[in-house]
Amino acid sequence: MIMEFSELVAASRECGKLCQAIASYDGKFIATVSKSTALAANAVSQQYKLVIRSSRSLMIKKQLQLPPGFIPKMVKWYKPAALRLSDEPLDYEIHRIFAANDEGEVRIWDLDGMFDVASNGIDDLKSVVVVRQINWGSNVPIKNVEWGRSPDEILVFSDYQVSIAIWSLVGRESVEIYHPKYFTAKGFSFQPDTRHITILTRPVSEDIISVYGGPLSELETLSTFGLLDFYDAKGFKWSPDGRWIAAYDTITNFQVGIYTPLGGLYRVFAMEDIGLGVCDIEWSPAGNLLAVASCDGVIRCLNTWTFTPTVILKHSTSINTKERIIFVEQPVNGNHSKYHRVQSYPVYPPKLRSSLTDAPPKTGFSMVKFNNDGTVLATRFDLIPTTLWIWSLRTMTPLAVLVHVRKIKSVEWHPQKPHLLLIVCANSQAKDDEIYDNYDLADVGTENDCCTYVWNAEWRNPYALSVPRVGTAFAGVTDATWIRSKVEVDDRADDHTRDEDSELDLRAKLLICDRGSFTVGYLDDEQEPEDEDTKVQRLIDGVQQQEWAELTTTSYIEDTFAIVDQRRRVVKAV
Repeated sequence: MIMEFSELVAASRECGKLCQAIASYDGKFIATVSKSTALAANAVSQQYKLVIRSSRSLMIKKQLQLPPGFIPKMVKWYKPAALRLSDEPLDYEIHRIFAANDEGEVRIWDLDGMFDVASNGIDDLKSVVVVRQINWGSNVPIKNVEWGRSPDEILVFSDYQVSIAIWSLVGRESVEIYHPKYFTAKGFSFQPDTRHITILTRPVSEDIISVYGGPLSELETLSTFGLLDFYDAKGFKWSPDGRWIAAYDTITNFQVGIYTPLGGLYRVFAMEDIGLGVCDIEWSPAGNLLAVASCDGVIRCLNTWTFTPTVILKHSTSINTKERIIFVEQPVNGNHSKYHRVQSYPVYPPKLRSSLTDAPPKTGFSMVKFNNDGTVLATRFDLIPTTLWIWSLRTMTPLAVLVHVRKIKSVEWHPQKPHLLLIVCANSQAKDDEIYDNYDLADVGTENDCCTYVWNAEWRNPYALSVPRVGTAFAGVTDATWIRSKVEVDDRADDHTRDEDSELDLRAKLLICDRGSFTVGYLDDEQEPEDEDTKVQRLIDGVQQQEWAELTTTSYIEDTFAIVDQRRRVVKAV
């Protein structure tokens, strides 16, 4: 079978809304939020806990109890600075996880060395570090919490752009940086090598980027610089090699500034008279390209020598190509779909109805993602949000264009296999509220629950995943993500189970969630899905290859006879 699923793990729908299941960075554990209700003193009390499971067996490894009244709004695993692309084990393993509420309390657990197979009890107080951010008062809620420069630091972001608190989990001390512009990754980052924290601030009327280094007790400003000629900076990103900081301005000013770590302005990439400007930027994994996505439907990939366009990728609302690379999703039944290869052109994907009063405009890019070896780029042009473009950066042409029934929610490349791409679309329970000019969701019905798809560069056709329903569970997938694969042998398993587990661990693993349940899927990416369309396409490809071989052989024979005949004429003339 191309896809196998583990058993279904059910949780309450309320917990699924708070925080869906998440996998640790190495794919070893899966964390979920569980809720228990108790009756005490004629009152109903509710208490939450984190449940840590093995991603292979889904057995409970640990339960981390949260105090009464603590409602977890954010749960995140620690992720190291860099992950290898190969299947080799990581140099170090750190399994730390935190749960945070919106009132300034963060609870952090270190799971390494804590698991005892014999006891599956509730966590004790000695294994948790508690951080309480109370300086801002009750009127300033917590907006976001992230891991810091190391597993011994966390970042707590306030609302209203008041401050960032950097907490040390070792010394239980904190340092605040005031006036952060954003509380997401657009406004902070880390230098890839030194892990210096870099923050975009706006204290008055100018955007400023500051780089901080040193231990937290002696944190110092290494460099600080203003963004010249910027109206309203929308974000910045470090290059993977740590040589450059790229910042981009608001969409009304097409400008990308390239700065050195010390704040020197190296290059400015700007364009005039093309309408709205840059909506996002993305570095390639090797740092040799900077993709600049703009609202005119064009992605310009800049080289890192002169920071001028080397590759230009144009997106349009009508697709006309000689290559048969366009695949359109067609619902088959209530919970299954398949892709149909388009034979006639041009193709007009579903287009959003837009107007000049749209804020923000619907003509930008919300998804620009390189695969891990930097050879393929996946993009979603927001004017046609059901369509995914997959570009080859070697040939500068599309490898495939996938047109779906519903809007694309997320795309994710496999962390270890650069040829695998996961696509998640909105399901029938989350109906699109946009209006399309050339498309109506009513035409395809409301029973299509298939919304998870896989594109494999080695397959002829993309593949739509079907998650089996169990009662009311998985009536619609809400989220899906890849899980890193790592071959581990459980000492308690017998030889037969050990062989089966090792075979499954070699497959690409998926964590698939709905609003109250989750399951783990194992994808055999080496086995191409078989259906009638695939068989027909394989026959067509075989016939075309045979015709090409015969044509090449015939042409070679004709050229050989022509050369021999010409030589005979030369000999006779002599």
